[in-house]
Amino acid sequence: MARAKFTVRAFTDVGLRRKRNEDAVLVSGWLCQTHDGTVVTMEFRPAPPFVCAVADGMGGHAGGDLASRLALTVLAMQSPAWESANDVYETLLDVNDQVRAMGIQNNMQGLGTTIGGLCAIADNLIFFNVGDSRVYSRSAGALDQMSNDHSIFGFDGRPTNVITQSLGQPNIVAPQIVVMGLMAGTFLMCSDGVSGLMSDAELSEAMQLGDLDESATRIIETTRANGAHDNFSFLIVEVAMIDEPVG
Repeated sequence: MARAKFTVRAFTDVGLRRKRNEDAVLVSGWLCQTHDGTVVTMEFRPAPPFVCAVADGMGGHAGGDLASRLALTVLAMQSPAWESANDVYETLLDVNDQVRAMGIQNNMQGLGTTIGGLCAIADNLIFFNVGDSRVYSRSAGALDQMSNDHSIFGFDGRPTNVITQSLGQPNIVAPQIVVMGLMAGTFLMCSDGVSGLMSDAELSEAMQLGDLDESATRIIETTRANGAHDNFSFLIVEVAMIDEPVG
């Protein structure tokens, strides 16, 4: 009987210019939104479902930190009941409604958050995103983006910080969901505080390092060296398949 082991390296940080961290990360039931980041490494051999996600509260809007924290809290509360990709989708729609309601109740116009994450359910990995928080898969010699950037692109072909979808906004939300079979692999989730500061080549090179602790360190050092003008957060999720004896 095959099961999966998940090793997760988690990091979130306010960056070099912001005063508060509007990013947050979720690993299973653990939610973090610290000011000064330290890489936390956790290992799980969970019964499914198992969820990890990065959320980026809308920068410049009052309460962005509340939006990201609320979004991940709802995920943590509802994910134990997930049985399918549709359950993930419906939870994201519910998050959208709850964040928008919080904004209306507290007179916080424009309250919202992006999200990007993965969930292991039964024999599948389910990847999801809304906004420009990204999800990548590392393969031999490449880092493949599995998420879509819900944002306006500039003349250079790169996404800008103007997003077209977020959780909590009044427009219709259509989360992206990608389903693949449960398998060994390495995956990266990050806010645009990482992907917007590191080039594709820099990020790919960091993730191709042989040691994932070194990968995490490289991402942090490069983001800071490039200015770290935004909060920046990431999760590196390593999935290994383990065989358990029967009987």
